[in-house]
Amino acid sequence: MRLMAKGEYPCIKRVRSNLYKIKAGKLSAFSYLITANINVLIDTALMSDYPRLEEGLLELGLRPRDIDLVLNTHEHCDHVGGNLYLQDVSLIGAYKYSAVKIRYGDDEVMRCRHHGEPFPGSKVHLWLNNADVIDAGSWILKVIHTPGHTSGSMCLYEPRKRILFSGDTLFAKGTPSNVYDSGSLGEYFNSLRLLKTLRIDHLLPGHGWESKDVERDIELTIESVVERFPDRRYLLRLLRESEDNVYMDEGDGRTVSV
Repeated sequence: MRLMAKGEYPCIKRVRSNLYKIKAGKLSAFSYLITANINVLIDTALMSDYPRLEEGLLELGLRPRDIDLVLNTHEHCDHVGGNLYLQDVSLIGAYKYSAVKIRYGDDEVMRCRHHGEPFPGSKVHLWLNNADVIDAGSWILKVIHTPGHTSGSMCLYEPRKRILFSGDTLFAKGTPSNVYDSGSLGEYFNSLRLLKTLRIDHLLPGHGWESKDVERDIELTIESVVERFPDRRYLLRLLRESEDNVYMDEGDGRTVSV
């Protein structure tokens, strides 16, 4: 793999065996490539940055048609733009609440106008549910529905490797996510509490730094989110009364083999 100068795109990093991080452009989310029994690409960057994403894949010895499955962590256009170029050669998967927006190009909710990139809508072949499992052989990815940033935000959790691909739900150092039109501060708070129940050794977010102090990251983020509520004392009292309860629908998980 050719080393690239700082600030040059695409930026490529080998995270660990069979896992790579690609930054296609300054405003694009990270794309994560898993090379396992099937090749899985998590998030596809802005539409305008797709040529550099493809260049990054070629650097790693893969052509677009070698990507078996694309998984979108949510519907914002800096995470799904490349779908338009991959939809006819790869399967596209997203949480069902995001899938409907991606499929029909819900321009306002996808923040396309913010980035100046109208999105006509792309195919979504797999409409995922909470607790679904993507079986890629040497990698298993469990779908964790984590609404808050958007209604359809999901994280992907590898329980054996204790890796979390968090999209824009969780960032390092306690940086809270923005809550956009389809999102909810209450759901975001609940999603963070759900993530706190998982054993996570390595956080791989959609933007910013990686982290290996994930429990602390979650605690700091929860503290920041609590401060956003008008009556934080009421929320803290609820939290103390129900410390062992997570108000999250577990859904009826499936194992999806591709």
